[in-house]
Amino acid sequence: MRVLAASHTQRPTLRRSHRAAASRELACHPSAVLDARRFVGQTLAAWRLADADTAQLLVSELVTNAVQHAAGPIVLTVTIVASTLRCAVSDADPTTPRQREAGMDEESGRGMLLLQELSRRWGVHPTGTGKTVWFDLSASLTSEG
Repeated sequence: MRVLAASHTQRPTLRRSHRAAASRELACHPSAVLDARRFVGQTLAAWRLADADTAQLLVSELVTNAVQHAAGPIVLTVTIVASTLRCAVSDADPTTPRQREAGMDEESGRGMLLLQELSRRWGVHPTGTGKTVWFDLSASLTSEG
């Protein structure tokens, strides 16, 4: 019997010229959170990008905030440029989100903390009708990609 040692291989890297974008309009309704998670998961799978879990978590936090605080449609945009994945959520509320202290028993109030801790960077851009909150993550291809 011949035993082969498994070697750890790095994930393939993305080329500088790698670019893609996808966008979806979501209803301002609690069901938008699940729709957004699915959209991000399906989009990243189609692009053969690894580590969709963090993107899905952070998108769900941003969409939850939009559903709770904004009126009107929500637009989710996912882009990849070279090795940076950007997810952006636009809504009709011009108020800039802010981090708050969440009590130990509270079920909400940690979204901005998660965004700060898990993303490479994030920000808010005012728009003519509200704002866009975005975050960047490092992107890599799946081992099958």
